[in-house]
Amino acid sequence: MDMANTDGNFDFGNEEFPIGIFSQTVYVPRFHHHVEYEFFYLAEGRVTLGMKEGDRELPQGSALFIEAGTDHFIRGVTKEEAFHYYAIVFDISVLGAEGDPARKVFESIRIKRFLSFPAWLVANIKHAAAMEKDKVFGREILLKTVLMETLAYLIQSGQYQPISPMLATVKHTSSAIDSAIAYIKEHFRENITPEDVFSTTNYSKSHFSRLFKESVGLSITEFINEYRVEKACLDMLYTDKNITEIAMENGFNNIQYFSRVFKQFMKCSPKQYQQNARDIVVPSTIANVL
Repeated sequence: MDMANTDGNFDFGNEEFPIGIFSQTVYVPRFHHHVEYEFFYLAEGRVTLGMKEGDRELPQGSALFIEAGTDHFIRGVTKEEAFHYYAIVFDISVLGAEGDPARKVFESIRIKRFLSFPAWLVANIKHAAAMEKDKVFGREILLKTVLMETLAYLIQSGQYQPISPMLATVKHTSSAIDSAIAYIKEHFRENITPEDVFSTTNYSKSHFSRLFKESVGLSITEFINEYRVEKACLDMLYTDKNITEIAMENGFNNIQYFSRVFKQFMKCSPKQYQQNARDIVVPSTIANVL
């Protein structure tokens, strides 16, 4: 999930360091999901959290954990209301390779959605975001430390539920799907095909296609297109690039095909989305105050 920032330009990590930290005044205001996990802390204002099971208003000081693949949106309670949040977004690989003890602990629990952060942890998150903004040397160590502190605190404070052995086994056997998704994330800007994704696994094409659809809810082609559209939406929110540039940079070699796929997922044209996206960006005067 690449995100730009009203306080600076932060990118979500990379394959070598798959963590990003953001201090922002805008969020994707329509249903979307990403393949990374996210910790969210609302520092100022109120927001509406949208989930498939319904909307919920969150006050200042709210903390969330958003599971990878969870459809959600966050926007101001009113169009005029400003808010400011911090988010740590990370891929599971930052906890180690499959079988690493820390990763195994994370895979064996389900962190609660609505959380309580102590003041010291919030202060550490804000400090890590400030170091990222200023590109301070060594910020990667601090950011990874803050992520581990967050996970450790949530476990120590009991803000999680254990996953049953059966679910843990299912989660463990999804490593091939995780690898396929990681491949898509790395190569989505290229002219990749489902066959390229199949080559990253040891499964037959038909068997893996079924496993992927059952796990993700989309075919591999649909997932590639949805991921590209998600990236295009973020570019529309946070850059001044035109629609053709955005389409080409996100793996669509044909603007007509991009428009058709975009409308399929977003229920509006790219031009309509871009106009609406610009309408919700917080004015710079408000951003500077935050």
